[in-house]
Amino acid sequence: MERLPSNIMLDIFSRVPVKCLARSRCVSKEWCRYIDDRYLVIIHDDRVKEEPTPILYHSHLSRNKRTHSLCFHVTESKQKATRRYYKKARVGTKQTGSADHTYVLEPKEDPFFKFLRKKPLTKSSIVKIEVLGSCNGMMCLVQDEDDEITSLVVVHPLRKECYEVPPFPLHFDSDDFEVTCGLGFDASNNTLKMVCVFIKDFAPASTLVHVFGTNSWREIPQVPLYRIIEKGIFANGCLHWLVSYLDIKTECGRHVTWFDVEKEEFGLIDPPKRMCDIKTEDNCYYDHLVDLNGEVGYVSRTLEVWVLKKKEWVPHCRFDEKKFVPYGYIQVLGCWNIDGDMLIRNRYYGGDKFIVYNLKSGVLHKTNIVVPLDVSHPNIFMHPNKLFSIHGIGTNSFPMKKRALKKSCQRLLYSY
Repeated sequence: MERLPSNIMLDIFSRVPVKCLARSRCVSKEWCRYIDDRYLVIIHDDRVKEEPTPILYHSHLSRNKRTHSLCFHVTESKQKATRRYYKKARVGTKQTGSADHTYVLEPKEDPFFKFLRKKPLTKSSIVKIEVLGSCNGMMCLVQDEDDEITSLVVVHPLRKECYEVPPFPLHFDSDDFEVTCGLGFDASNNTLKMVCVFIKDFAPASTLVHVFGTNSWREIPQVPLYRIIEKGIFANGCLHWLVSYLDIKTECGRHVTWFDVEKEEFGLIDPPKRMCDIKTEDNCYYDHLVDLNGEVGYVSRTLEVWVLKKKEWVPHCRFDEKKFVPYGYIQVLGCWNIDGDMLIRNRYYGGDKFIVYNLKSGVLHKTNIVVPLDVSHPNIFMHPNKLFSIHGIGTNSFPMKKRALKKSCQRLLYSY
């Protein structure tokens, strides 16, 4: 195949699934060069539409309770039939029915990646390690101690690549600031950008931008109008955050702040108009944004879902409240497949319940997650299977072999 012209090689690889391409990088240096080609990333995304890959991640505390880590597992989905429902048939007609089934998510192997905290835990410290957001298949991992970010790392789980984000400038490394971050892609020059908004005295104070491949942060004059919270959702060239529940309250919901990654400008979008009445004053508290196959979704406490189309909210669907546990709330984790079915976590006092919502039929399918014995609160990230690579983008990135993956990512935290 090395004798084939480059355009034919790229055309062949552009029709191969991402998981196969990730493994094929090890075949030869020539194949690796083609698979890492920027042009292949562009044409592959247009030609191949793949089902998302559920990635299980969970916190893990060592037996001596001094080492805290975040573990990631690639899972496989199995479908198991449970029972069959039948409708009563009229005279002269056939009996009709539909089969109900349960999904089972089970890890394929041991954790493929561990985000490990090096320092021993102390009685007074509170440490959180979580997924901050994603963009083009990249997952942004953050570790904070006592509500202060101590490290930012971006990984591509399928390509086994990792990128170290440089520390914040000294004058921003203070307990006086609250930080909200987002990861976006600038299509005008094919670069990734990390955007961090610093909040001081309950108001946006500064905005820092880090361009991947550089070793520094750049402060820009623009700041959002209101305090932003939660994960940043990247879609259509912009990052999107919910405005803090305490800053803006309307009868419809919470405003959304957007950031144009190319122009580096902020803007504000009104909340969607609800299709039903608000029953309680805290209804907007549980509103959240979600990535729905590359589009921004707005999920309200009233179980309504909208999708953002050209800065306007379009009704998407509404869940049946009777199907969920009372006195709890739901969190849409992402699209289960390319058809738009959604994976939902029903959180309530006493545990979590996972459900797959069929967008066409409106049927809810129970989803069981097989987790290690010492895991109590599992999380699922729906990976979009993007071919985008950070390999070779700068001195902060490096490829990781499977055996050395854990050690390579651990060394990112040694300097913090």
